Amino acid sequence: MQRKLPRTLLAASILAASFSAFPAAAATDLIVSQSGFQEISKKAGVKIIDIRSKAEYDKGHIDGAILLPWQKLNVSERDGFRLEYAEDEQIENAVSDAGLSYDDTLLVYGATSLVGRAYVVLDYAGFSKVYVLDGGISQWKGKLSTKATIVEPSGFKLTQKNENRVDKDVVARSIGRKDVVILDGRALGASIDGLIPTAKAVPAVSFLNEKTTEILPREQLLSQLAAKGVTPDKEVISYCGSGAAASSSYLYLKDLGFKNVKFYDKSYDEWTTSNLPQTLGLDNFNFTGDALNQKTSQGPRFLDQSAVKLLQQDKNTLVVDVRAPQDFKVGSIPGSVNVYWNDTVDSERNLKSSAELLALFQAQGVTPDKHVVLFTRGGLQLSQAFTVLKLLGFPNVDAFEGKWDGWENPAYGSRT
Repeated sequence: MQRKLPRTLLAASILAASFSAFPAAAATDLIVSQSGFQEISKKAGVKIIDIRSKAEYDKGHIDGAILLPWQKLNVSERDGFRLEYAEDEQIENAVSDAGLSYDDTLLVYGATSLVGRAYVVLDYAGFSKVYVLDGGISQWKGKLSTKATIVEPSGFKLTQKNENRVDKDVVARSIGRKDVVILDGRALGASIDGLIPTAKAVPAVSFLNEKTTEILPREQLLSQLAAKGVTPDKEVISYCGSGAAASSSYLYLKDLGFKNVKFYDKSYDEWTTSNLPQTLGLDNFNFTGDALNQKTSQGPRFLDQSAVKLLQQDKNTLVVDVRAPQDFKVGSIPGSVNVYWNDTVDSERNLKSSAELLALFQAQGVTPDKHVVLFTRGGLQLSQAFTVLKLLGFPNVDAFEGKWDGWENPAYGSRT
């Protein structure tokens, strides 16, 4: 799908009728079609940036593109939380090595339109002229080059920083405010367990065409967002599980003309380990026994990281991550396996048969003779997974819900 240049004109009559209750946002067209991308590239002071890995870049890139992997602008984890901005010095070095300066216009592309982790850091760094290729290189029509673009370091320094992040305290104070919308960008499979109170579940991928990963028409997106109370007159705080999906939601909202968008980078990873409320009043379940320091417990022991690592030295111990697969792929405990808790019920939300449940767990090597440590974010994940394993006769089941130092993140390589 090629995006037409006059998107604001195309949407004008629809927006006037549908969204008269709030000021319409002016499109910024940060995300541009291939024709728009090529037109901008002809202008002076423009640099094309490929944010993929060096291996992908070497296989073929847009002619003249400079390699700046998004991983160099971020770190795999910090203080047990996945995907954080790199320290300022690392950002300066990465941008300098790419030969960039504040005078440059940046044309950024990745494999698809999911380039948020690069965009949010460039926005934080203060680059004001940044455009993103719609659909990424997967939708590029034309020849690719294998000749690397060589540049001289620019000596870049962060002199125009734009702090676009908020912390958990700001998010907590925003709950229930009529002028603020908290946006959960996780896939629905991940957010089904619980959200930050009052948050609206709008998966980052729902902004895109499923087949092409190109951005959907502006009027369609504004209509879908408005139906959930997400309108341009409000401040929007974007979060997800780790800050991956939320960074793309941040980009898409900016493209739509939302002026007041903030980024909660530590996202649900931090929220669920900070004794903060979750929707439906679920919070983290307390079980009689261990939770009350009683001698006998009907529930799991709640372990810290050192206890889990000690148990992992025993080959009979297995960490079972019951979060959604989308979240597991972004970062997992080394050596853990993924069995999605929601797969224990059928389409009508009834518990599957014991044979089906045993097969589900056994497919990942989870058998009753194992000492199972459930890794969850509390709520339904923990209560459902623990109950199912007990019904299946697993005698030794404990739980871990805390921060983890040493995530295994495929984008950064193994941390084991």
